[in-house]
Amino acid sequence: MRTVESPWSIRGRRVGRRQAAVLGLFAAVICAACGSLPRTYYYTLPQPPPPPANDLKTNLVLGVERLRAAEVLRDDRIVFYESPTQLNFYQYHRWSSDPAAMVSELVVRKLSQMAIFAEVRRVPSRDPVDYVLKGQLLNFEEVDDGTGVKGRVGLELTLVRSRDHKAVWSDTRRVERAAQGKGVPGVVSALNAASEQLLGEALAGLAAQVEREFAQQSEKSQ
Repeated sequence: MRTVESPWSIRGRRVGRRQAAVLGLFAAVICAACGSLPRTYYYTLPQPPPPPANDLKTNLVLGVERLRAAEVLRDDRIVFYESPTQLNFYQYHRWSSDPAAMVSELVVRKLSQMAIFAEVRRVPSRDPVDYVLKGQLLNFEEVDDGTGVKGRVGLELTLVRSRDHKAVWSDTRRVERAAQGKGVPGVVSALNAASEQLLGEALAGLAAQVEREFAQQSEKSQ
């Protein structure tokens, strides 16, 4: 006996083959698109060496809060200004973490390396601290004012004494450094240089204030 296939089953088979062909074509398009995506490049800020041993200037403990920042600086994409009022992102050039987190870590490392404090820790912390350093990252971007591409870094820092919650030191700075190389790597180098200059100048003032207060307190306790 010969089995006669119904028109519905024949039609179903044709539809199935057509769907499979469409899905295959869609997968091929997706694979081709994935293969053509540009490579993503990642950058970071260089970290200072570990602090010197047994060369502490005080026995004080500092807590460092994570820097506040606008939403644009809590994104890992590198920011550039197309005009004084229009900004954009490099989609395939990114920081290893967002600028606010990177600069916060750099502040901790630099203060530890300067050996002003017996300990520098991130806060909040269960253990008490003598001072708390608060701040906001104001700028961390590429700019072009018509004289050339530059990296601009802006930072506001405030040192608060824990025992009376008094702000004993503050500093707000913006530094611009010209890009020495081409493309985004040149901008990254400029931002590295601007960060080094800004923190070197600002933290020197913080150190002087802490050492001055420590000396005065030591004289009172004698």
